[in-house]
Parts: sequence; structure tokens; C-alpha cells
Amino acid sequence: MNAFLHGVTVRWSDMNAYAIVGDAAIASYIEEARGALVRKLAHHAIPSSGPTPRLAYLTLRQHIDYHRPLHWQAEPLIISLRVLRIRPSAVELHALVGCADTPFAEAHVLSACWNTTRRRPHLIDSAQRAVLTYYLTNPNSPGGKTAD
Repeated sequence: MNAFLHGVTVRWSDMNAYAIVGDAAIASYIEEARGALVRKLAHHAIPSSGPTPRLAYLTLRQHIDYHRPLHWQAEPLIISLRVLRIRPSAVELHALVGCADTPFAEAHVLSACWNTTRRRPHLIDSAQRAVLTYYLTNPNSPGGKTAD
């Protein structure tokens, strides 16, 4: 199982009065990792014959479970993203915040590809689907499959 790994810097300002990184900061770390994956997808987009559509990947839903407190650390915090399911214009992700054996938090994220010019969902093209499939958790399980 391949995971998209992204390192984020834990800032002093992310901590609360108890020296614990706040929930909003953890949500923004997950968003930063998701943004890095989207930038990778953008490099693999198939150029169309017409003008290139302006696309955004919108977070439709994000559920975070917090397992243990996260304190400031000098080394980058690793966010691990795995694709649970690929839909025609959306992708379901699983994010682990921190090490896989004892993560600080984990999240399930539903993100949709959106055409900002036309103001409607945009289908994920075959090149982007190939990148996402590389990070697919288990293509043979009921929850981990591509939807055509």
C-alpha cells in the first residue's frame, strides 16, 4: 500500500495554553497535505483541446478523530494520505497525522474536483485517476475501488 507523504512544520503559534497543538491547526495540516497531493494531480492533468479549465479540489466533508495530544516538535510532522475510493469527480482520502503505529489523529476526507469557471463538478481525467490509483488502499476491497 502506497501512501502520499507530506511533511508539515509545527509552529509555536499552533499551540494552545496547555502546550498542545490545537484541533484547527491539525485540520490545517491535513489540508496542507491534501493541497500537495492536488498540486501533484495538476501536473498530471490531460490538456484539453480548448482552454484549460480552472479546477479546484473542494473539501466536502472531513471527520477527524484525535488519538493523543500533539506537542511542538522540531522535525517535520508527517501526514500520510491514502485513497480509499475514487469517484467520477471526487476522491475519498484517509489521513494519518504522525507515525502510523501511534498517530496523533486520523481523518476521513471527501474532496470533489470542481470547475470554477462552469461552477459545477469536473470529472477526474484518466491521468489524474492513475496517480490516485497509485495511492489506493486496496483496489479489491468493497470500499477501496474506483467508481466508473
